[in-house]
Amino acid sequence: MNDSTPLPVYRAWNDCLLAGDVQGATRLIDAGHWKEKCLGLTEWLTDFDVALTHYTKNMIRPWSGLEMHEEDVVEGRDAVTVRFRVEATHVGEFLGVPATGRRISFHAIRIVKVKDGLVTGQWAQLDLWGIHQQLTAQESDSGKDSP
Repeated sequence: MNDSTPLPVYRAWNDCLLAGDVQGATRLIDAGHWKEKCLGLTEWLTDFDVALTHYTKNMIRPWSGLEMHEEDVVEGRDAVTVRFRVEATHVGEFLGVPATGRRISFHAIRIVKVKDGLVTGQWAQLDLWGIHQQLTAQESDSGKDSP
């Protein structure tokens, strides 16, 4: 994928992550230049294996039926910024909240860096407050989407 623009590289990498295809995701990254931060969940990480462990802990284990819907996409020469809505069912501990079985929806933003057809890292921001509110809401309020 050396001559690919950032958007298809990002989408292929993200598809691998969502499908649990670690080998596929690893083939699409430049581990030697990796740099990642998920605001509120991790500090800056420079080791893809550590970043993947955090991704598994925070975005795979606590959720089932995870769906990402792109809402805004801005592609630059060496990066793509995506604002997306996530829908998922809460099946494991997240933000200290044990599984609730609730289906929730929240927004997130990712800035994904791409160089020479490989993902070199990302900066991500999830609506952690909105997620927490939905997970801890009283039963009659649980269907509300985050602002």
